[in-house]
Amino acid sequence: MTNLQTKCSASFSLLIMGLLLLHTSHAMAQQNVTFHIQQQTKEPVDAATLIITDQKTGKVVANGLTEADGKLSYQLTDGSYQLYCGAIGCRDTTVLFSIPDNNDTYNIYLRPDGTELENVVVTARKRHPLIKMESGKISISVAQSYLANLGNSLDVLRHTPSVRLDSKGNLSLSALGSATVYVNGKRIRLQGEALTAYLRAIPSSNIASITTSTHPDASYDSEGAGGIIDITLKNNNERGLYIATSHGVAFWNHLRQSSDFSMAYNSRTWQLGINYSHNIGHYDMEYGTDRIQDGDRNFSETDDTDKRNTYAGGLAFVFQPSKRHKLTLNASIDALTGPGVTATTTWIYKGRETLHEILKARNDYTKQENTKYTTGIGYQFAITEQQSIAANADWIHVDGLSRNQQPNAFYSSDGKLLREDNYPAENKKTINILSSTIDYRLKNNRGGELMAGVKAAKVESRNRFGFYAKGVLDLTRSNRFTYQEENLEGYLQYARQWKRLQASAGLRVEYMQTVGTLKSYQDGTVMEENKNCHTRFFPNLSVSYDLNNSSKLTLAYSKRQDKPRYEDLNPFEYLLDELTYWKGNPFIQPQIGHKISLGYTKNNLSLTLSYNQLNDYFTQLPDAYKKNSIVMTTKNIGRQKQLALDLIYNRRLASWWDISTNIGACYFVNHLDYETYREDYRRPSCNLTLSNDIQLPAKIRMELSAKYVSKRQGRSYEVLKPSGSIDIGLSRRLLRDRLSLSLMVTDLFHTERWDSYGRKGALQLDIWGHSESRQVLFRVHYNFGSRKFETDKNRVKEAERL
Repeated sequence: MTNLQTKCSASFSLLIMGLLLLHTSHAMAQQNVTFHIQQQTKEPVDAATLIITDQKTGKVVANGLTEADGKLSYQLTDGSYQLYCGAIGCRDTTVLFSIPDNNDTYNIYLRPDGTELENVVVTARKRHPLIKMESGKISISVAQSYLANLGNSLDVLRHTPSVRLDSKGNLSLSALGSATVYVNGKRIRLQGEALTAYLRAIPSSNIASITTSTHPDASYDSEGAGGIIDITLKNNNERGLYIATSHGVAFWNHLRQSSDFSMAYNSRTWQLGINYSHNIGHYDMEYGTDRIQDGDRNFSETDDTDKRNTYAGGLAFVFQPSKRHKLTLNASIDALTGPGVTATTTWIYKGRETLHEILKARNDYTKQENTKYTTGIGYQFAITEQQSIAANADWIHVDGLSRNQQPNAFYSSDGKLLREDNYPAENKKTINILSSTIDYRLKNNRGGELMAGVKAAKVESRNRFGFYAKGVLDLTRSNRFTYQEENLEGYLQYARQWKRLQASAGLRVEYMQTVGTLKSYQDGTVMEENKNCHTRFFPNLSVSYDLNNSSKLTLAYSKRQDKPRYEDLNPFEYLLDELTYWKGNPFIQPQIGHKISLGYTKNNLSLTLSYNQLNDYFTQLPDAYKKNSIVMTTKNIGRQKQLALDLIYNRRLASWWDISTNIGACYFVNHLDYETYREDYRRPSCNLTLSNDIQLPAKIRMELSAKYVSKRQGRSYEVLKPSGSIDIGLSRRLLRDRLSLSLMVTDLFHTERWDSYGRKGALQLDIWGHSESRQVLFRVHYNFGSRKFETDKNRVKEAERL
């Protein structure tokens, strides 16, 4: 270890020890307690009645109604208490607790039901806004919307407000840069095709909600310059055996079928769960390019059919013998497998009008496999009533294999065959990821909370690419590439509340070493090696002030980063077809994002004004290469800036009609500065998402959702054309909500596209494309089992004490 590393490590350790000594608290007379009232699907319960009584005297010491986020907080002195919780459409619940306690937040799950009074059932329609702002984060209710019936999590993200998914599978939010994916608070350390395959293996019916944040605290990894996307899966908290299953079919160009099954058994001290899911069927895409290069025109059209299927299964075990100890074990496997084919026709012109040749090229993927194995272990220990520590270790292994035939045939302008070749290729990929974390948390009754932790991770990616020409291995176009990355990270985060003022500040430190090695395919001789090493600091700060009981101001700043994909660092040149090449770049540096925002919330309205700057940003560029050819290369090309205003608003227009809307406007600047190219691109844009939740007769629920994004500046010199879509769904619950039926149509008018145009010197590009986004879907969901509730006592009479 270098002197710099030693000094950083020592300074970090001293800082942690100092803060622990500073904030370790003695017994306090009062404790701030928050009650989070939720349905079983983790949907917050608005306007739930809470009454707290002293167990000894029976005297009411506090009462109130929860806010839209289902939360209500109290300052309580030492003692033993009973909490009564009641809400329309839910069974009443009581909970016994004592102060002081190591818990400052109680998550209480209510059982849905009517209250029978002399043969009359009292029910009320609950509000389920699709999108809302909570503590500076955007929360999307998946379980309570049509999104739960789309098939898999990738489909859900494609239709989720505030989330953008491009044609290459890259995820982003309203902020500049990419978004990092988390599941149940744990980062998924996968990239590109491996991440897409993983998301396709998560059934949409298993998702409770999706939370996005552009200012995550230091306990989250620094990666994700645009923020994070945290997918929260459903977690059954009932005692006993619980089984849920759903099955769906989708159709437009192709028939697709999806199913999932989960079973959980919960006892007082342990829980065991298993799950299985699959998605079967083909998916079409159509896209093309109109390119003018040095005065000559090439026009191409591609039909792309993805024939891969996904299969996934998992096992989870939790052992909690007491409140102080909790052990978690999990293992899962998911596979994306099947063939695929792309067929491209390119018309090659001399000048813009004279047809010279026609190229017909295919990529026939005879075999595609991507299998991921995951295992994890976690342990949580409550040291004292106010201190806890958690340790986690995870291992991910990915095996990837792709074999394809690439027949290319050139024809004259009158259709006569001139020449033809076939270029078979095989690509093998292996990824191993080891990571471990230790997190420490200290709370006190003054409203303060300290979080600290360390994380170590090791990534190894091995690629072996074999390219054949005329049946013989072409060593000049074949290679082996190994990428190794080692990370050591530490963080501190402290939050404090003073009546109406809340503040949080944190710092994450990352030390990273990387080695990229290009080797000969035949004998493994090292052809090129690139090493990198750095230490980076990522601060964050947030200050909030409660103007009154219903409105709040929040000022926040954060610094984050995006790292390049492993395969983009491979300095080799690949032939995609006779006119298109791809080349890696081992010198790509991480892009660093800075964001500052001012937010205002009042009741169901949220406004956020933000400024983003992304330094050394990288993207894949199509540049002129040889005669009539282009090369796709990822480069650091300059700096991006964005000034944005976002609005989120929810409202009940009538007893049967709720709306949720998200409106955004921004001014975007691309300052390109690389090699000899200098140019600024500026453009305003806007986006709109509107969701309608309408209760129809016969207890049928209709959801009508629309989204639109205007013309906007792309990642480099290209301009993206407007795009949008409309989704409509009908659903009905039966058998006391155990059975759910849904019918929907996505992208009703087939208007979701990724058209763009761009000009750079003598190169002009017009690109168009769309996918099989318009589909008719039908889904059935059923749950059953023997269920017991530890905190269900139905004591409605307690409400009379208000």
